[in-house]
Amino acid sequence: MLHKNVQMVDIDVDHWRNLQDLFLESAKEKRRVIVIHEDGEIQKFVHSDRIPIERPIERVVSSQDAAKAVYGANRMETDFVMVLERRAVEQYMTEIQNSWSPDEDIDEYVNRMYSLLPKYADGIATYPGPAEMNLGIQWRIGATYEELRSLIGTYTKPDTTAILGLLEGEELWATLVLAFDSDRRIELITSAQVPVGTRFDSLDQAAATLAGKTPGNCSLGLFARLEPFRSWLRSEDKAAAWARLTKSGDAVLNPTPQQLKDA
Repeated sequence: MLHKNVQMVDIDVDHWRNLQDLFLESAKEKRRVIVIHEDGEIQKFVHSDRIPIERPIERVVSSQDAAKAVYGANRMETDFVMVLERRAVEQYMTEIQNSWSPDEDIDEYVNRMYSLLPKYADGIATYPGPAEMNLGIQWRIGATYEELRSLIGTYTKPDTTAILGLLEGEELWATLVLAFDSDRRIELITSAQVPVGTRFDSLDQAAATLAGKTPGNCSLGLFARLEPFRSWLRSEDKAAAWARLTKSGDAVLNPTPQQLKDA
């Protein structure tokens, strides 16, 4: 999906910053209690903001139980608790590094970093929620990794581009342009060369203008108003929510993939 030599060219800083705020959630942005131990002996017990915290445990018997207990004692001061056993972390990092292949797509390697975490749940634990849902940078796009790969395979064409354009009110808020190679790998990431804040009379006008700013042949364009699009990302039934979004005029496809035209 993501070419090993993907290029990021002419990225508009404002577009990129807005998209990060919309789609990404970083563990570093959250209030965390970090507990590091070795065979149960606690080596580090600290809040990410270095504030005083309650310490309801003296040793770690179970990383999962310890994370839950520490969170319960500090729930007003933390978003999640992370409990790490040194040797488990070392083993996890060794397995991840040894699994890397120079020929694989970047996303496959990154996805494996998260999918392997349950294997080490006894030594790499978070609460509330499992480590694979809390650590690192999490995508909040309303779809799983597998679903996203399937969508790209279904609704894009080889050697074409796709564009996402979002408006806040009548002003451009962000764009994302992806160029696919002959195997539908993303080989280029860029922005439509239209400044954030540019005004449009309608979504249709924005779609016509922005789709024309993509390099090469555009096979999919999705244009929406920001707040309704946020609601769609959070929705459980994406198909029903999308139908409401298009019916209300808060989203348009231009161009529309043939599969959706035929549906």
